[in-house]
Amino acid sequence: MRPLLLPVLLATLAFSSLPARTPGEFPKVAPAAAAMASRLPKDGARLLPPYADRAAWAKLAKAREIDIGKITRRAERLLREPMAPFPLERFYDFTRNGDRSRFQNANNARWRRLDTLAQAELLEGKGRFLSAISETLQALCADPTWVLSAHDIGLHNVEGRRITIDLASSVYGWRVAELLASFGDALPPETREKGIATVRARVIDPYLTMARTGDYNNWWALSDANWNPVCHAGVVGAALALPGLTSDERALVVGSASVLVRRFLQGFFADGWTGEGVGYWSYGFGHFALLCETVRRATHGREDWLLWPEVRRPAQATPSSRLCGNLFPVVADANMDASASIFLESWLGARLGLPARKHPEISGRLDFPESFVFDPATLPASATQTPPMALPPRTWFPDAQILIARTPRRCLMAMGGDNGVPHNHNDCGTLMLTQDGIPVVTDLGGEEYTSRTFSARRYEGELLNSYGHPVPRPADTLQAAGRKAAAKVLTADFSPARDRLTLDLAPAYPSAGLTRLTREFLWEPVKDSARLTLTDTFAFAEPKPFETALTTWGTCERIDADHLRFAFEGKSITFRVRASAPWSLVETVVKGSPMGAKWQAKTPRRMALRLNAPAKEGFISVTAEPNP
Repeated sequence: MRPLLLPVLLATLAFSSLPARTPGEFPKVAPAAAAMASRLPKDGARLLPPYADRAAWAKLAKAREIDIGKITRRAERLLREPMAPFPLERFYDFTRNGDRSRFQNANNARWRRLDTLAQAELLEGKGRFLSAISETLQALCADPTWVLSAHDIGLHNVEGRRITIDLASSVYGWRVAELLASFGDALPPETREKGIATVRARVIDPYLTMARTGDYNNWWALSDANWNPVCHAGVVGAALALPGLTSDERALVVGSASVLVRRFLQGFFADGWTGEGVGYWSYGFGHFALLCETVRRATHGREDWLLWPEVRRPAQATPSSRLCGNLFPVVADANMDASASIFLESWLGARLGLPARKHPEISGRLDFPESFVFDPATLPASATQTPPMALPPRTWFPDAQILIARTPRRCLMAMGGDNGVPHNHNDCGTLMLTQDGIPVVTDLGGEEYTSRTFSARRYEGELLNSYGHPVPRPADTLQAAGRKAAAKVLTADFSPARDRLTLDLAPAYPSAGLTRLTREFLWEPVKDSARLTLTDTFAFAEPKPFETALTTWGTCERIDADHLRFAFEGKSITFRVRASAPWSLVETVVKGSPMGAKWQAKTPRRMALRLNAPAKEGFISVTAEPNP
């Protein structure tokens, strides 16, 4: 199914008396909960071994070659440091100036304190850290909210007017529930009571209210974006592990999740591609897999949601989009370094019998929940690891309109697409071109998130609008946003000798006065490299300016009248330029703060090939010859 930008509510509900936020699937929730009640253990289920089971923790430490001394030394240092207070002043940064980082960095450190102390005690088992764990838990439970500042726009949570569930609070709830269940009576009764009450109030009870009334007032529960599986994984994990819940409560949470998490799967293209980009596949689909596996283990295999038929294509599409090495398409809000998690890819491959890269070593890892779920030692007997296949010369996603073309030394990503996907950039026609594994000419990826990123001012950002992408700019006009701003595939002709992808890009520029705008990618393998010819052909009702652009993290020089040389990280590609009229090279720096500290230290450049005079029709063509 075509991805949706916003959650879609069915116009006609099964029961007219139900609230407006009730999904059409709501009548399925009660039967699903009834089925779960007979499949879930009455006392719940957890991922962490009991603290009291010292043999289990010794076995885990040995199997993973955990350096217990290293972890306990870190915890000992924390014993000499006071617990930092909730950074309330930093929480208000997002409302004041759009900054989310100061709060998140400070608050993450407080939660890492709990992780380190808990890991040390669970592994060592001598009781040295129990008092500090109790104090840390008490402090975290006293925080005014577990919701991130960027997700509390109206300050309703932090100021106590409303409780919503977000990406952070759901995962925090799961973490605290697991620790409470594992430590049990080793923690003081007041800590256990406070922890249970807080997880209930901030995670479990709000979700139970939605599942009982049908009023799913947390938008993500009805969404097809990554929030749906991330929050559902946390809520379900917390409900399964938290002491004191009734079996009916656990069953209702899991049953509701089984119905509504399928909306997430409906958000993928029919070919399995995700419009949210590769980083959000690792995050969103990764949490979907965490959710599925947690439920499978809790039900002893009687519920295995990974075997739903609509799971297989999303599970394999993103891993199969790898260009070369660990380089993936940088589309939507992706960091230039974003990749499909090999940890997730390998585990999914074993679970679903898909070819996948070898599972990385789990030695030394204690991160929760990933290392306790995606642990090869916990795979069911039916799991089989299939060696990865060599990357094919071509991977084509017809619904997402993405072509990956590969030779040993050069790779291409070419995309048509539309401007109405989640985490959208206005980037119809974007591309990446690598030389020996280096993205010499490339889409520049996303920007560091601020309050503007997810507001009506989103496309003021040059990394998000089409100015900062390697696409045309007809009549000095940028691409429009929304689904109607979409490329149309005119030709998709693939053969061993050449690949030809031709796109109609005119709908992406509705105000430019175009009568025609096509972009053609012609890819011709030559020995271990390839020749790429990129041709933009345009026509207006009357003469107007026209330019096309290539973007890079490196440099570009015009070495003679007809040739440009792009260079980045020791690799270069030379382009021969042909145009219907004289042209100039116009270099500008793309404004904005790219995702990732590594890329913020580099300069993103836009190299525009601009016709010197307005024209009614014409073309600009660049050919990247194979490197010697």
